[in-house]
Amino acid sequence: MEKEKVLDCRGLACPQPVLRAMDALGAMRPGERLLVVVDNEASRDNVRRFAESQLHGVQVETAGGEYHLRIVRGEAEAPGPAPELVCEAPAPRGMVVYITAATIGRGDDELGAVLMASYIDTLSYFAKEISHIVLINSGVKLAVEGSPVLANLQDLAGQGIQVLACGTCLNHFGLGDKLRVGTVSNMFAILDTLARAGKVLSP
Repeated sequence: MEKEKVLDCRGLACPQPVLRAMDALGAMRPGERLLVVVDNEASRDNVRRFAESQLHGVQVETAGGEYHLRIVRGEAEAPGPAPELVCEAPAPRGMVVYITAATIGRGDDELGAVLMASYIDTLSYFAKEISHIVLINSGVKLAVEGSPVLANLQDLAGQGIQVLACGTCLNHFGLGDKLRVGTVSNMFAILDTLARAGKVLSP
């Protein structure tokens, strides 16, 4: 049996996976096999609907968070019209995380620091919903050189989240030149960000 061709479409936004599958299948002969790998349901459904509309054989398998569509190029001379593509609009980022201290809670600062590290780490699971992380008072210490959560905040910033650090607070703690992630901000910009937020989350 001829080895199937592989089309890796992981990380591609809809409708790119189905468009690439269309091109690949158009260049294949009847009976040839194509494996399309996608990582979201919209692309899975679009590729499957297209393959079925063109009378290609298709099987869908789930592998972790990925979908494998095994397609056999059909022999039909008069396939049907290609179906309408359906792409889910990405959810808007409307949540602002407002952090006012370097630790969480009162009573034991060592425990509070452990809780804050866990909090910042867990924010990665909600990154697609977060537009800004606002740091004021001792919260700015989280974004400076030597911070135990600096790498986490840099990773979040790399995912498109804006980190705003209060400039007055940085200067108060003598950290004006130590900021290593985000931008120095002022009270007007901070209040404007909070006022426009769909939701404000604070530890």
